[in-house]
Amino acid sequence: MSFVTLLLQAVASFFASMLFLIVLNIQKKMLVVSSLLGMLVWLLYLLLKGPTNVIIATFVAAIVGSCLSQFLSIYYKTPSVVFILATLAPLVPGYLSYRTTAFFVTGQYDHAIANTTLIVLLALVISISMAIGSIVLKVYQHLKHR
Repeated sequence: MSFVTLLLQAVASFFASMLFLIVLNIQKKMLVVSSLLGMLVWLLYLLLKGPTNVIIATFVAAIVGSCLSQFLSIYYKTPSVVFILATLAPLVPGYLSYRTTAFFVTGQYDHAIANTTLIVLLALVISISMAIGSIVLKVYQHLKHR
C-alpha cells in the first residue's frame, strides 16, 4: 500500500468517524479525540489486513480500540461509549452487508451465504473484542489497587 493511499485512508476514516459521531450528537470537545481514535483503529486494521486476514485484523484493531477507549474514558472523564462508537464506525462491515443484500436480491445465493457467514464472524469478533477491552480495564484497575 502506497503512502498516498494510506494518507487518504487516514483522512477519510477521520472524517467518517467524525461525521458518524456528529450524527450521534457526541460532545463537541470529544469529536477530535474520538475521531483520531477511529482513524488509528482503521489504519491498524489496514496494516494488519495484508499480512493476516480480515477477521484477525478486525479482532486486533477492535481490541486495541476498545482498550484505548476504556483508558481515554478515564483520562477525559467521559463515558467510554463515546470512544467505542468511534472505533466501531470504521470496523463495521457496512459495504459487505449491502453487497450481501444485493446478492440475495439478484438470486446469487452462494455469494450471499458466504458473505453472510463473514458478516456474522466479523460481528462476533467485534463484540468479543469490545468485551476483552472492558475486561482488560477491570484487570488493570484490580492490579492498580492491590
